[in-house]
Amino acid sequence: MSRYIKIGHEGIELELPVHALYLYRDNEQLLNNIASLITEGNVRKEKCVFVGSASDCKQLKKKFKKNITTVSKKIPAPEFIPWLKRQYDKLPKQYNGLRVFLDSETSYIEYEDILDDFHTRPDLRLFLLCQYHIETIATDHLLNILKIHPYVFIEHLLKPNCFYTRLKHRIWIDPLTGIFNRRYFENQLSKELQRASRYEHTLSIMFIDIDQFKKVNDEYGHDKGDKVLVELAGILERSIRSIDVVARYGGDEFVILLPETKKANALRTGGRILEHVQNFDFFKSDLKIHDISISIGVAGFPEDAGGTYELIKKADIALVKVKKEGGGKVLTCG
Repeated sequence: MSRYIKIGHEGIELELPVHALYLYRDNEQLLNNIASLITEGNVRKEKCVFVGSASDCKQLKKKFKKNITTVSKKIPAPEFIPWLKRQYDKLPKQYNGLRVFLDSETSYIEYEDILDDFHTRPDLRLFLLCQYHIETIATDHLLNILKIHPYVFIEHLLKPNCFYTRLKHRIWIDPLTGIFNRRYFENQLSKELQRASRYEHTLSIMFIDIDQFKKVNDEYGHDKGDKVLVELAGILERSIRSIDVVARYGGDEFVILLPETKKANALRTGGRILEHVQNFDFFKSDLKIHDISISIGVAGFPEDAGGTYELIKKADIALVKVKKEGGGKVLTCG
């Protein structure tokens, strides 16, 4: 099963993880916006369950009748995951999946990472939408909430001036290149390593560094250097699969996470990236500068390391090895 499902909203199809977040200010906004998601769930023959206040349950029952199951009794945070698993285990055969809309509180935060267990079950089709009432959440709690949700799903998600979209970007996105940052990469690598270990899958990562990048900054200015970083980020994104993760690790270093990928395949991907960089005109022929080249170090799980930082270190060792040999190629640490 894909770890993502597509949810149509206001005529736009957004690809979201099965565990999503919705921030709302008032109950009318909440009920209006999730109504389309409930309707979609019914069309897809997914059982829809709403867990919230008695008044909200009453309104949804009035609107959807037998097409929605409501739970007005509060589910304590420690009991939520067992409750959710029971709901799925007893799901009637006529349903293709389960959609749960949970009116959350900050007490649920420490339990939500357990939901990663659901992502590793190939037979599962679960969509959990955790809803938080913004007026009752302090700023520090909001930041903690955003950290455990890779994506923020709100009414104006695609509008650049949205306050919560900016918050999301400040946590997960590198402001210069627009790709993910180091924090997000390490978070995802840790989760993917747990899955790979549990199901005996392979996994590879690549460390990428621009050769002689200091020369670009020194001779042509930091504006040109920033342009190179942005262009390279675009090349890397276009060179990988949708399930891979590319991030800026810091400075002129980039990293790529390749789930369920052997080192041999990662090396081939690295070779393809080298070719794309070699053929790309970073300066549109307006500067007489040597062609930009990159170095790539590759490490793989389980043969090179079993932990997040050990694997990163091995990929970095491979990158240093490439640099010592003059750069412009891809090597493993072995």
